[in-house]
Amino acid sequence: MVQYFRERTRLWAAAGLWGGSLLLAFNLYAAIATYVPQYQVRNDFRLIYGAALNGWQNGYGHLYDLAAQKAVVESLGSGTYWSPYLNPPTLAWIATPFLAMPFEAALFLWTLLIAGAALLAWRLVAPGSGLTRAAHLALFLGLFPTAFGLMVGQPVALVAAAVAVAWWLASHQRPVLAGLALSLIAIKPQLALLVPLCLLVAGHGRMFAAWLSATAVMVAVALVLLGPEGLQRYRDALALAAQWEPTRRYAIAGPLGLGPQLYAVQAVVVAVAVVAAWRQRNMGPARPIATGILASLLFTPYVGFQDFAMLVVAGWLLIRSGATSVQVALMVVGYALLELALVVSAVPILLAEAALLLSLASFRSIGANEALGSSAKRPVGVRRA
Repeated sequence: MVQYFRERTRLWAAAGLWGGSLLLAFNLYAAIATYVPQYQVRNDFRLIYGAALNGWQNGYGHLYDLAAQKAVVESLGSGTYWSPYLNPPTLAWIATPFLAMPFEAALFLWTLLIAGAALLAWRLVAPGSGLTRAAHLALFLGLFPTAFGLMVGQPVALVAAAVAVAWWLASHQRPVLAGLALSLIAIKPQLALLVPLCLLVAGHGRMFAAWLSATAVMVAVALVLLGPEGLQRYRDALALAAQWEPTRRYAIAGPLGLGPQLYAVQAVVVAVAVVAAWRQRNMGPARPIATGILASLLFTPYVGFQDFAMLVVAGWLLIRSGATSVQVALMVVGYALLELALVVSAVPILLAEAALLLSLASFRSIGANEALGSSAKRPVGVRRA
Protein backbone atom coordinates (compact mmCIF):
# COMPACT_ATOMS: atom_id res chain seq x y z
CA MET A 1 0.00 0.00 0.00
CA VAL A 2 2.81 2.41 0.87
CA GLN A 3 4.54 1.64 -2.40
CA TYR A 4 1.27 2.27 -4.29
CA PHE A 5 1.02 5.79 -2.88
CA ARG A 6 4.72 6.46 -3.45
CA GLU A 7 4.36 5.65 -7.15
CA ARG A 8 1.53 8.18 -7.69
CA THR A 9 3.94 11.11 -7.88
CA ARG A 10 2.14 13.05 -10.64
CA LEU A 11 -1.17 12.69 -8.86
CA TRP A 12 0.27 14.04 -5.62
CA ALA A 13 2.07 16.81 -7.49
CA ALA A 14 -1.16 17.88 -9.21
CA ALA A 15 -3.03 17.81 -5.90
CA GLY A 16 -0.28 19.82 -4.23
CA LEU A 17 -0.26 22.41 -7.01
CA TRP A 18 -4.03 22.78 -6.87
CA GLY A 19 -4.15 22.99 -3.07
CA GLY A 20 -1.21 25.36 -2.88
CA SER A 21 -2.71 27.60 -5.57
CA LEU A 22 -5.97 27.86 -3.64
CA LEU A 23 -4.10 28.77 -0.47
CA LEU A 24 -1.99 31.29 -2.37
CA ALA A 25 -5.13 32.89 -3.83
CA PHE A 26 -6.57 33.25 -0.33
CA ASN A 27 -3.31 34.80 0.91
CA LEU A 28 -3.32 37.30 -1.94
CA TYR A 29 -6.90 38.24 -1.09
CA ALA A 30 -5.96 38.69 2.59
CA ALA A 31 -2.96 40.81 1.61
CA ILE A 32 -4.98 43.06 -0.70
CA ALA A 33 -7.84 43.45 1.77
CA THR A 34 -5.82 43.82 4.97
CA TYR A 35 -2.16 44.68 4.44
CA VAL A 36 -1.85 46.64 1.21
CA PRO A 37 -3.95 49.63 2.40
CA GLN A 38 -1.69 49.97 5.47
CA TYR A 39 1.46 48.47 3.99
CA GLN A 40 3.81 51.24 5.02
CA VAL A 41 2.76 51.41 8.66
CA ARG A 42 2.21 47.67 9.24
CA ASN A 43 5.31 46.32 7.51
CA ASP A 44 8.00 45.26 9.98
CA PHE A 45 10.67 46.76 7.75
CA ARG A 46 9.84 50.05 9.46
CA LEU A 47 11.54 48.64 12.58
CA ILE A 48 14.56 47.35 10.65
CA TYR A 49 14.95 50.58 8.69
CA GLY A 50 14.42 52.53 11.91
CA ALA A 51 17.12 50.49 13.68
CA ALA A 52 19.59 51.14 10.86
CA LEU A 53 18.74 54.85 10.91
CA ASN A 54 19.00 54.97 14.69
CA GLY A 55 22.44 53.36 14.62
CA TRP A 56 23.58 55.67 11.82
CA GLN A 57 22.36 58.86 13.51
CA ASN A 58 22.90 58.12 17.20
CA GLY A 59 25.67 55.50 17.13
CA TYR A 60 25.33 51.74 17.48
CA GLY A 61 25.63 52.03 21.24
CA HIS A 62 22.02 53.32 21.06
CA LEU A 63 20.77 50.58 18.73
CA TYR A 64 18.71 49.03 21.55
CA ASP A 65 17.86 52.32 23.25
CA LEU A 66 14.07 51.99 23.22
CA ALA A 67 13.43 55.73 23.45
CA ALA A 68 15.73 56.40 20.50
CA GLN A 69 14.12 53.57 18.52
CA LYS A 70 10.65 54.95 19.13
CA ALA A 71 11.59 58.47 18.07
CA VAL A 72 13.21 57.34 14.82
CA VAL A 73 10.46 54.90 13.79
CA GLU A 74 7.65 57.37 14.46
CA SER A 75 9.49 59.96 12.37
CA LEU A 76 9.18 57.77 9.25
CA GLY A 77 5.64 58.87 8.53
CA SER A 78 2.22 59.63 9.93
CA GLY A 79 0.64 56.61 11.59
CA THR A 80 3.87 54.60 11.68
CA TYR A 81 3.85 52.91 15.07
CA TRP A 82 6.79 51.54 17.00
CA SER A 83 7.54 48.27 18.72
CA PRO A 84 10.96 47.23 20.05
CA TYR A 85 13.66 46.18 17.60
CA LEU A 86 14.85 42.84 19.01
CA ASN A 87 16.95 41.41 16.18
CA PRO A 88 20.77 41.24 16.16
CA PRO A 89 22.88 44.16 14.88
CA THR A 90 23.58 42.20 11.67
CA LEU A 91 20.04 42.81 10.40
CA ALA A 92 20.43 46.56 10.95
CA TRP A 93 23.74 46.42 9.03
CA ILE A 94 22.03 44.79 6.06
CA ALA A 95 19.38 47.51 6.07
CA THR A 96 21.93 50.34 6.25
CA PRO A 97 22.38 50.68 2.43
CA PHE A 98 18.62 51.25 2.18
CA LEU A 99 19.07 54.52 4.09
CA ALA A 100 20.35 56.05 0.85
CA MET A 101 16.74 56.22 -0.37
CA PRO A 102 13.41 57.39 1.06
CA PHE A 103 11.61 54.93 3.30
CA GLU A 104 8.87 54.27 0.73
CA ALA A 105 11.38 53.28 -1.96
CA ALA A 106 13.41 51.26 0.54
CA LEU A 107 10.29 49.38 1.59
CA PHE A 108 9.52 48.46 -2.02
CA LEU A 109 13.06 47.20 -2.66
CA TRP A 110 13.10 45.30 0.65
CA THR A 111 9.91 43.51 -0.38
CA LEU A 112 11.53 42.51 -3.66
CA LEU A 113 14.61 41.31 -1.77
CA ILE A 114 12.77 38.99 0.60
CA ALA A 115 10.49 37.70 -2.16
CA GLY A 116 13.56 36.96 -4.27
CA ALA A 117 15.20 35.21 -1.30
CA ALA A 118 12.15 32.97 -0.87
CA LEU A 119 12.26 32.06 -4.56
CA LEU A 120 16.00 31.37 -4.33
CA ALA A 121 15.46 28.99 -1.42
CA TRP A 122 12.82 27.14 -3.44
CA ARG A 123 14.96 27.11 -6.58
CA LEU A 124 17.94 25.55 -4.82
CA VAL A 125 16.34 23.15 -2.35
CA ALA A 126 12.89 22.05 -3.55
CA PRO A 127 13.10 18.44 -4.77
CA GLY A 128 11.77 16.98 -8.00
CA SER A 129 11.24 18.66 -11.35
CA GLY A 130 8.50 20.12 -13.48
CA LEU A 131 5.06 19.70 -11.94
CA THR A 132 6.50 18.52 -8.62
CA ARG A 133 8.66 21.61 -8.18
CA ALA A 134 5.74 23.85 -9.14
CA ALA A 135 3.65 22.13 -6.47
CA HIS A 136 6.36 22.72 -3.87
CA LEU A 137 6.46 26.43 -4.79
CA ALA A 138 2.69 26.79 -4.54
CA LEU A 139 2.59 24.99 -1.20
CA PHE A 140 5.52 27.07 0.10
CA LEU A 141 3.98 30.41 -0.85
CA GLY A 142 0.50 29.18 0.03
CA LEU A 143 1.48 28.32 3.60
CA PHE A 144 0.19 31.20 5.68
CA PRO A 145 3.34 31.64 7.82
CA THR A 146 5.36 32.08 4.61
CA ALA A 147 2.85 34.48 3.10
CA PHE A 148 2.51 36.42 6.33
CA GLY A 149 6.29 36.83 6.60
CA LEU A 150 6.43 38.22 3.07
CA MET A 151 3.42 40.49 3.70
CA VAL A 152 4.98 42.13 6.74
CA GLY A 153 8.59 42.23 5.52
CA GLN A 154 10.06 39.73 7.97
CA PRO A 155 13.65 38.56 7.23
CA VAL A 156 12.82 34.84 7.53
CA ALA A 157 13.23 34.37 3.77
CA LEU A 158 16.77 35.76 3.99
CA VAL A 159 17.70 33.09 6.54
CA ALA A 160 16.00 30.43 4.41
CA ALA A 161 18.03 31.57 1.41
CA ALA A 162 21.27 31.55 3.43
CA VAL A 163 20.63 27.96 4.54
CA ALA A 164 19.68 26.96 0.99
CA VAL A 165 22.85 28.46 -0.49
CA ALA A 166 24.94 26.83 2.24
CA TRP A 167 23.44 23.41 1.48
CA TRP A 168 23.90 23.87 -2.27
CA LEU A 169 27.54 24.86 -1.89
CA ALA A 170 28.24 22.00 0.52
CA SER A 171 26.61 19.55 -1.89
CA HIS A 172 28.94 20.85 -4.61
CA GLN A 173 32.02 20.28 -2.47
CA ARG A 174 32.51 23.91 -1.43
CA PRO A 175 32.48 23.53 2.37
CA VAL A 176 34.31 26.78 3.16
CA LEU A 177 32.00 28.88 1.00
CA ALA A 178 29.07 26.94 2.45
CA GLY A 179 30.16 27.85 5.97
CA LEU A 180 30.51 31.50 5.03
CA ALA A 181 27.00 31.48 3.54
CA LEU A 182 25.67 29.77 6.66
CA SER A 183 27.07 32.59 8.81
CA LEU A 184 24.29 34.80 7.41
CA ILE A 185 21.86 33.04 9.74
CA ALA A 186 23.12 35.73 12.15
CA ILE A 187 20.38 37.87 10.57
CA LYS A 188 17.92 35.98 12.77
CA PRO A 189 19.95 33.24 14.48
CA GLN A 190 17.21 31.54 16.48
CA LEU A 191 15.83 30.09 13.23
CA ALA A 192 18.91 27.93 12.62
CA LEU A 193 20.97 28.26 15.78
CA LEU A 194 21.71 24.53 16.10
CA VAL A 195 22.44 23.89 12.41
CA PRO A 196 26.22 24.47 12.80
CA LEU A 197 26.36 22.10 15.79
CA CYS A 198 24.54 19.38 13.87
CA LEU A 199 26.87 19.83 10.90
CA LEU A 200 29.91 19.53 13.17
CA VAL A 201 28.63 16.35 14.83
CA ALA A 202 27.72 14.93 11.40
CA GLY A 203 31.31 15.34 10.25
CA HIS A 204 31.23 18.61 8.29
CA GLY A 205 34.12 20.15 10.19
CA ARG A 206 35.39 22.48 7.46
CA MET A 207 31.95 23.95 6.95
CA PHE A 208 31.59 24.46 10.70
CA ALA A 209 35.01 26.10 10.97
CA ALA A 210 34.20 28.57 8.17
CA TRP A 211 30.87 29.40 9.82
CA LEU A 212 32.56 29.87 13.19
CA SER A 213 35.27 32.13 11.79
CA ALA A 214 32.83 34.41 9.95
CA THR A 215 30.45 34.50 12.91
CA ALA A 216 33.28 35.34 15.31
CA VAL A 217 34.21 38.33 13.14
CA MET A 218 30.61 39.55 13.12
CA VAL A 219 30.33 39.14 16.89
CA ALA A 220 33.59 41.02 17.45
CA VAL A 221 32.49 43.91 15.24
CA ALA A 222 29.10 44.02 16.97
CA LEU A 223 30.71 44.12 20.42
CA VAL A 224 32.99 46.97 19.41
CA LEU A 225 30.14 48.98 17.87
CA LEU A 226 27.72 48.38 20.73
CA GLY A 227 30.14 49.01 23.57
CA PRO A 228 29.42 47.94 27.17
CA GLU A 229 26.31 50.09 27.53
CA GLY A 230 24.89 49.06 24.17
CA LEU A 231 25.59 45.39 24.97
CA GLN A 232 23.65 45.69 28.21
CA ARG A 233 20.75 47.23 26.32
CA TYR A 234 20.89 44.30 23.88
CA ARG A 235 20.75 41.82 26.77
CA ASP A 236 17.72 43.66 28.11
CA ALA A 237 16.11 43.43 24.66
CA LEU A 238 16.68 39.66 24.54
CA ALA A 239 15.17 39.31 28.01
CA LEU A 240 12.16 41.28 26.80
CA ALA A 241 11.81 39.01 23.75
CA ALA A 242 11.83 35.90 25.94
CA GLN A 243 9.00 37.28 28.08
CA TRP A 244 6.92 38.97 25.39
CA GLU A 245 3.74 36.98 24.73
CA PRO A 246 3.73 37.28 20.91
CA THR A 247 7.25 35.80 20.73
CA ARG A 248 6.46 33.00 23.21
CA ARG A 249 3.12 31.91 21.84
CA TYR A 250 4.48 29.28 19.43
CA ALA A 251 7.68 28.43 21.35
CA ILE A 252 8.16 25.81 24.04
CA ALA A 253 8.35 28.70 26.51
CA GLY A 254 4.65 29.29 25.82
CA PRO A 255 3.16 26.12 27.38
CA LEU A 256 6.15 25.47 29.69
CA GLY A 257 6.86 28.98 30.92
CA LEU A 258 10.29 30.27 31.91
CA GLY A 259 12.39 28.45 34.47
CA PRO A 260 14.12 25.10 35.13
CA GLN A 261 11.50 23.12 33.22
CA LEU A 262 12.28 25.10 30.07
CA TYR A 263 16.02 24.55 30.44
CA ALA A 264 15.47 20.82 30.95
CA VAL A 265 13.43 20.50 27.76
CA GLN A 266 15.96 22.59 25.84
CA ALA A 267 18.71 20.24 27.01
CA VAL A 268 16.69 17.25 25.78
CA VAL A 269 16.17 18.92 22.40
CA VAL A 270 19.90 19.51 22.00
CA ALA A 271 20.68 15.93 23.06
CA VAL A 272 18.22 14.45 20.55
CA ALA A 273 19.60 16.69 17.80
CA VAL A 274 23.16 15.60 18.57
CA VAL A 275 22.16 11.92 18.51
CA ALA A 276 20.38 12.43 15.19
CA ALA A 277 23.36 14.27 13.71
CA TRP A 278 25.75 11.54 14.86
CA ARG A 279 23.63 8.94 13.07
CA GLN A 280 23.81 11.12 9.96
CA ARG A 281 27.60 11.04 9.62
CA ASN A 282 28.77 10.47 6.03
CA MET A 283 25.24 11.08 4.71
CA GLY A 284 25.75 14.55 3.22
CA PRO A 285 24.70 17.97 4.57
CA ALA A 286 20.94 17.91 3.90
CA ARG A 287 19.83 15.80 6.83
CA PRO A 288 21.90 17.49 9.58
CA ILE A 289 20.79 20.91 8.31
CA ALA A 290 17.15 19.82 8.47
CA THR A 291 17.75 18.39 11.95
CA GLY A 292 19.33 21.66 13.05
CA ILE A 293 16.38 23.73 11.80
CA LEU A 294 13.85 21.54 13.61
CA ALA A 295 15.87 21.54 16.82
CA SER A 296 16.43 25.31 16.65
CA LEU A 297 12.72 26.11 16.44
CA LEU A 298 12.07 23.79 19.37
CA PHE A 299 15.02 25.11 21.39
CA THR A 300 14.51 28.86 21.10
CA PRO A 301 12.30 30.46 23.77
CA TYR A 302 10.85 32.91 21.22
CA VAL A 303 9.38 32.07 17.84
CA GLY A 304 7.28 34.27 15.59
CA PHE A 305 4.41 32.77 13.62
CA GLN A 306 6.18 33.59 10.35
CA ASP A 307 9.33 31.71 11.44
CA PHE A 308 7.65 28.38 10.69
CA ALA A 309 8.38 28.95 7.00
CA MET A 310 11.82 27.50 7.81
CA LEU A 311 10.19 24.13 8.39
CA VAL A 312 9.35 23.94 4.67
CA VAL A 313 13.06 24.21 3.85
CA ALA A 314 13.76 21.47 6.42
CA GLY A 315 11.08 19.32 4.81
CA TRP A 316 12.58 19.73 1.35
CA LEU A 317 15.97 18.69 2.66
CA LEU A 318 14.50 15.64 4.36
CA ILE A 319 12.78 14.58 1.14
CA ARG A 320 16.05 14.99 -0.74
CA SER A 321 17.88 12.85 1.80
CA GLY A 322 15.33 10.05 1.75
CA ALA A 323 12.43 10.67 4.14
CA THR A 324 10.66 7.61 5.51
CA SER A 325 6.91 7.13 5.17
CA VAL A 326 6.49 8.08 8.84
CA GLN A 327 8.42 11.30 8.31
CA VAL A 328 6.39 12.18 5.20
CA ALA A 329 3.19 11.63 7.17
CA LEU A 330 4.46 13.85 9.98
CA MET A 331 5.33 16.57 7.48
CA VAL A 332 1.86 16.43 5.94
CA VAL A 333 0.23 16.69 9.37
CA GLY A 334 2.64 19.46 10.32
CA TYR A 335 1.81 21.44 7.18
CA ALA A 336 -1.90 21.29 7.99
CA LEU A 337 -1.24 22.39 11.59
CA LEU A 338 0.89 25.32 10.43
CA GLU A 339 -1.79 26.45 8.01
CA LEU A 340 -4.30 26.37 10.89
CA ALA A 341 -1.89 27.76 13.48
CA LEU A 342 -4.04 30.84 14.11
CA VAL A 343 -6.95 28.68 15.26
CA VAL A 344 -5.14 25.79 16.96
CA SER A 345 -2.92 26.01 20.00
CA ALA A 346 0.85 25.80 19.78
CA VAL A 347 0.96 22.43 21.53
CA PRO A 348 0.01 20.26 18.49
CA ILE A 349 2.59 22.09 16.37
CA LEU A 350 5.29 21.58 18.99
CA LEU A 351 4.38 17.90 19.32
CA ALA A 352 4.58 17.41 15.55
CA GLU A 353 7.99 19.12 15.48
CA ALA A 354 9.20 16.98 18.37
CA ALA A 355 7.95 13.78 16.73
CA LEU A 356 9.75 14.61 13.49
CA LEU A 357 12.97 15.40 15.37
CA LEU A 358 12.73 12.11 17.29
CA SER A 359 12.20 10.25 14.03
CA LEU A 360 15.46 11.71 12.73
CA ALA A 361 17.26 10.29 15.74
CA SER A 362 15.50 6.93 15.38
CA PHE A 363 15.25 6.13 11.66
CA ARG A 364 17.78 5.95 8.89
CA SER A 365 16.92 7.51 5.53
CA ILE A 366 15.39 5.19 2.93
CA GLY A 367 17.89 6.20 0.30
CA ALA A 368 19.86 9.41 0.42
CA ASN A 369 19.62 11.41 -2.76
CA GLU A 370 21.01 14.91 -2.61
CA ALA A 371 21.35 15.43 -6.35
CA LEU A 372 20.44 18.88 -7.58
CA GLY A 373 19.01 17.48 -10.76
CA SER A 374 18.99 14.39 -12.86
CA SER A 375 22.41 15.23 -14.29
CA ALA A 376 24.12 16.12 -10.99
CA LYS A 377 26.72 13.77 -9.58
CA ARG A 378 26.54 12.36 -6.11
CA PRO A 379 28.79 14.41 -3.82
CA VAL A 380 31.85 12.74 -2.44
CA GLY A 381 31.21 11.10 0.93
CA VAL A 382 27.46 10.64 0.40
CA ARG A 383 26.30 7.08 0.54
CA ARG A 384 22.98 5.33 0.64
CA ALA A 385 21.87 4.21 4.07
